[in-house]
Amino acid sequence: MLDEIADYMVSGKMQELFMEDEEYRERGERQKQAAERCYGTIPAQYHPLIEELMDCQNVCAGRLVDMAYKQGMIDGARMLTELGLGAGGQ
Repeated sequence: MLDEIADYMVSGKMQELFMEDEEYRERGERQKQAAERCYGTIPAQYHPLIEELMDCQNVCAGRLVDMAYKQGMIDGARMLTELGLGAGGQ
């Protein structure tokens, strides 16, 4: 059950937080500019390879964020339980 709650939180709230963060948006813009420069200088025949590389990196980064966020929620719930503040606590 905790895993399903974490999935829900990760999918919606994290995206909201990312888009509200100025540093994240700036880095995203720099990434976009770098991609445009890359595509502009590399022959079109290599574009699919670049896209595959970027897709793999994005999937790995997304998985890492997902795992870290879920583990943080699990750790937080465990700490609350150990302090007697979680489910069944006082």
